[in-house]
Amino acid sequence: MEELACVRCMSSKFRNPNLVFSFNVCGHTMCANCIEVAFMKGSGPCPKCLLPLRRNGFKLQQFEDASVDVEVETRKRILQDFNKNEDDFETLDEYNDYLVEIEDIIYNLVKNINVIETKERIEQYKRENKDIIMKNRMKCKRDEQALEELIEEELMHTQYKRDEVLRDEAEQRNKKMRVDAELIDSLARSNSDARDIVNTYAHKKEEIPVVKSKPVSKQPINFTKFSTGVKYNQSTMSIPIKEGPLFKYESVSHELNGPLCPDISHLESLGYMKYIRGETTQELAGGFLIKTSCLHYVQECVSALYERKTGKV
Repeated sequence: MEELACVRCMSSKFRNPNLVFSFNVCGHTMCANCIEVAFMKGSGPCPKCLLPLRRNGFKLQQFEDASVDVEVETRKRILQDFNKNEDDFETLDEYNDYLVEIEDIIYNLVKNINVIETKERIEQYKRENKDIIMKNRMKCKRDEQALEELIEEELMHTQYKRDEVLRDEAEQRNKKMRVDAELIDSLARSNSDARDIVNTYAHKKEEIPVVKSKPVSKQPINFTKFSTGVKYNQSTMSIPIKEGPLFKYESVSHELNGPLCPDISHLESLGYMKYIRGETTQELAGGFLIKTSCLHYVQECVSALYERKTGKV
């Protein structure tokens, strides 16, 4: 992979590790200083491909290869309009064709293949599916809002448990401090043996309960579908199975056009196996029988013995 560098000043991370790179729709990378200089008026051509760009169109580069960032941004933009799911189609094949069409559009835009025709195709889709696009956008917003509320509720629940543990730990420290204060006061005022006093308050300290972290109970998730459209807790898609007739084995008949071969069970009694080695342990484990090979050799020997040549020589 080529070294990540600015297409205008050719500075790279190797020369200046503090450089911050951004990319635009053309996929070429520029550093922050060159963007400030080249796009002072808000727009301008790309220094490499001369494609008209806007300054607010630059985004921070996340990957080492800018083409990956371009594909990610293009996919996000396309999926905002091509947001149908499996329930919007009558058959699974139509849904799969729809997904293939999305991938073709993204590939054309990223690789700059038939860009004008692809954009016209997108605009035509927007006009024909305007109502479905808006309905799915609103549904997606509701799902995202529900997810944000769920995450916020879980964070608040976790924070409450953390604060509760901190309060218990603070209370435990205060109890130990009070026991230590009582110990010092008893040692100063009491006439009893100091060892007995220390042992008494040591037992009091041991009786203070130790704070244990309580397990955080997770709230059940109410979502029924993933972002891909697959239903929650659905391991595989249901595929219709066509029942057919059961398999029936029929022995294979060979037309040797020669004398009849003996049956495989009679090879050893007829003396065919006399000068042939036996199977090894590995061969038997693999299901190999030497009788089968012997029968094949006999069949090849008698094959076409009755055949006569016809025609002109």
